[in-house]
Amino acid sequence: MNKIMDKLNKRVTINRKLFIFLFLLFIIGLLVGSLFTTILKDSDQTLVKDSLNNFLTSINKNQLKVETTFLPALFSQIVYVLSVWLLGVSILGLPIVIILYFSKSFTLGFSIGSLLYHYHTKGILLSIAYIFPHQIINFFIYTILTIYSLSLSLKLLDSLIHKKRLDFRFILNKYLFILILSLVGVIITSSLEIFVMPKLISYILKIF
Repeated sequence: MNKIMDKLNKRVTINRKLFIFLFLLFIIGLLVGSLFTTILKDSDQTLVKDSLNNFLTSINKNQLKVETTFLPALFSQIVYVLSVWLLGVSILGLPIVIILYFSKSFTLGFSIGSLLYHYHTKGILLSIAYIFPHQIINFFIYTILTIYSLSLSLKLLDSLIHKKRLDFRFILNKYLFILILSLVGVIITSSLEIFVMPKLISYILKIF
């Protein structure tokens, strides 16, 4: 019984440390991405603003087509989830998973920073519409998936170093369950991104 409790305490401690690490990594990526917007060259700033204007114009004129936006968005999410999940089965995937998570937070920070930089007060509302609720749910999914991915990689590394045997079937079944939940989650968030987010942004554009 004591051994079981010790294992549970150890596991909770490891997951807590991973969560804190990822939370800090997310904040850093968000800040770096936001600040990166301000150091772009004027020509790059123009390209970013033109891209944002085209995106907002398409939404305002209701020109976004489901078949050309939903499937690419969903495909991108599925590829990310599968990549992180598969990398968790490999010890070598440990640093790559961390880089992928950071890149997601950096991209989100850059998007929010760009909206704030180019649209000021209106950019605040546009940023809220851009992240709520799908991006918030996405990062919850990314964080849980990444924790399990890193945890499995560390567990494999520990078993290799200390020559321990693992019940790989039990671990993989649980890990597979996390994959299924993550895939269902990104299908839902992709739907919110395509069907809800444009309506929120369109409403904000009408107000301003």
